[in-house]
Amino acid sequence: MKQKKKRIINKIITIMLLIFIFILFGTIIYLNIFPISHTLFIFLLIILISFGLILCNFNKIRIIRLIGYFFSILIIISSLIIEIYLCNTLGFLYSSTNGGFIIKNYNVIVLKNSSYNDIKDLKNKTIGLFNADKDLIKKINKTVTVEYNDINNKEDLIDNLINNINDAIILEDSELSLIEENNKEIYEKIKSIKKIEIKKDISNLKDEIDINKESFNIFISGIDTYGSINAVSRSDVNILMTVNPNDEKILITWIPRDYYVDINKSLKDKLTHAGMYGIDTSIYAIENLLNVNINYYIKVNFSSVIKVIDILKGIEVYNDETFTTNENITFEKGNITLNGEQALSFVRDRKHVTGGDLGRGKNQVKILKAVLNKALSKELLKNYNNLLKALDGTFVTNIDQSTIFSFVKRELLKKRNWQIESNILTGTDGREYTYSVSNKTLYVMLPDEQALNQTKEKIKEVLE
Repeated sequence: MKQKKKRIINKIITIMLLIFIFILFGTIIYLNIFPISHTLFIFLLIILISFGLILCNFNKIRIIRLIGYFFSILIIISSLIIEIYLCNTLGFLYSSTNGGFIIKNYNVIVLKNSSYNDIKDLKNKTIGLFNADKDLIKKINKTVTVEYNDINNKEDLIDNLINNINDAIILEDSELSLIEENNKEIYEKIKSIKKIEIKKDISNLKDEIDINKESFNIFISGIDTYGSINAVSRSDVNILMTVNPNDEKILITWIPRDYYVDINKSLKDKLTHAGMYGIDTSIYAIENLLNVNINYYIKVNFSSVIKVIDILKGIEVYNDETFTTNENITFEKGNITLNGEQALSFVRDRKHVTGGDLGRGKNQVKILKAVLNKALSKELLKNYNNLLKALDGTFVTNIDQSTIFSFVKRELLKKRNWQIESNILTGTDGREYTYSVSNKTLYVMLPDEQALNQTKEKIKEVLE
C-alpha cells in the first residue's frame, strides 16, 4: 500500500512538473521574446533539470526522493508565477496595443427652455448637422424618426438652434466644451438630452519598420480627460520622440498646445484642437509642421500620469522656480520629489510659471525624462505586475506586440546606454480665427520659423 502511494505521488508531481514546464516553454516560444541562443540554452537547462528531478523523484533513497519533490514543487510554483506574469503582459499589451480605433461622443443638443428631455421627444422634428457621420445618423434612425438639416457652416449650428430653425443639433463632446469655455452665455441656454458613442476605425495609422535597426518617430499625445483613453479630446501635451537605436539617442521635441498649425490642407487651428478630430488629425498636423514621418503614436490621459509615477514610487526633477498651482500645491525651487498627483499639477500649470505655456512645456519634458530614466531602471522590474494593473486602460498605442517584444529582445542582448535630449519649440503670441471657433479670434502661438528650422535639423540629425 505504501509503495503504491509513493508511486502515485511520484507520478502526480512528475506529470505536473512536465505540464508546467512545457506550458512555460511554449509561452516563451510564442512570445519570441528571447534571442534564439538564450531560448535554446533555457530549453536545454530545463530538460536537464527536469530529467534530474524525475530521477530523484523515483529514487529508492528517501532523502533524495524528498529533495526531488521539494525542487519539483519549487519549479512548478516558479513556472506558475512566471506564466502569470507572461499572461498578464500579453493581456495588457493586447488591450493597450489595440490602437486602431477612436471613440467619438456626440451630444443631441436642444434649448434648455424647450420641452425636449429625451431623443424620442424629437419624433418628426428637425436636427441640424455639420459634416455628419453616417454611423451617427444610423444610430439616431434606429431610435427615432427625424428630419436632418445638413448645414454648411459649423457656426450656423448654434444660430439655427437659438433661432428655432432646428429643434436640435449635434455636437461632439470637445465642441461642447469649447462653447463652455469661449461662450458662456450660449452654453447656459442649451442642454444635452442624449449622448451617442461612435467607434471609428483608424487602423491605417501605422508605418512599421524594424525599430532595432532603423530610426523612428513616436507621437505622444496627452489628452485632457480622465475617461476612456480612446475618446477624442483636446491634446494638451504634444511631444514628438525621435529614436535612433543605433546611436542610442532619443530626442524629445515639445510642441506648444496653442501652436497655430494646418490641421488639413486648407484649415488652420490650434494644435490642441486637432485632438478633437482624432489622433490622425494631430499626426497630420505635426508631420506637416516638422516635415517628418510619424511611425507610431502613444496616447495617454491624466490617469496615466498619476498611476505610472505612483507605481515608480515618485520621480525627482529640478524645478527652476518656486510657484504655487491652482490646486494650492507649492513647488520649491531646486530638486523636488513628486508623486503622481503632484506631478500632474506640476505639468498642467501654465499661469504661475515663467513663460506661461512654454514654461509648462519645459516642465512636461522634465517629467517625461524623469519617468523614462526611472522606468528604464530596476524600479520598473520591482513593480512590474502592479504597473501593468495600474496602466490598464490608461494609454493606447498602435505599436504592436511583436514590435515591442523585438525591442525587448534587443535590450536583453545588449544593454544600451540611452542619451536623452530635449528640445522646445517657441513662438510669438497672436490672435487668429480657428477652424474650431471660426466666429471669433482666439489666442494662438505663431511658430518661430528659426526655431522650427533648427528643430527640423535636430530631428534630421538624430534620425540619420
